[in-house]
Amino acid sequence: MLKGIRSKIFGAARSRGPQKPVSPEIPQPPPERQRRLEDRSDPAESLISAGSSFKGEISGRAGARISGELLGNIRSEGLVRVEETGKVKGKIDSPYVILEGELEGDIRSARHVELRSRAKMRGNIKTALLAIADHCSFEGQIDMANPEDQPVKFTEKRNT
Repeated sequence: MLKGIRSKIFGAARSRGPQKPVSPEIPQPPPERQRRLEDRSDPAESLISAGSSFKGEISGRAGARISGELLGNIRSEGLVRVEETGKVKGKIDSPYVILEGELEGDIRSARHVELRSRAKMRGNIKTALLAIADHCSFEGQIDMANPEDQPVKFTEKRNT
């Protein structure tokens, strides 16, 4: 009975016998989808902590978390998050951006941008998906046009 409780609490019971290798013919389940942007954070991300400032450019594959002040541009392949205490003067070029603090500059090449309720932004946004929360401040232009979504010319085919 203790084994049954143990397996429910700590996961499935482990077999002590030899394990069979996974056959390449058996389809593997797809990788788990990341529904929230927070799930895209990386332990190797760049960090500017609260109370500190940085002047320069941040670039890399991992994301960035800004809690202090940054005077410069961010170019990243991961999630860029400007927290409530964060202030950025520069451009952000990243596929995923969460803005909770202040940004004076543009967000470009983004797939998904979130402006949270305390965010203050002055600049332009170019993105595919955009979420803007109540009570945030935004001044600028938004470009969400995709080349695939160009208008289709309609031709009347019926006889009148």
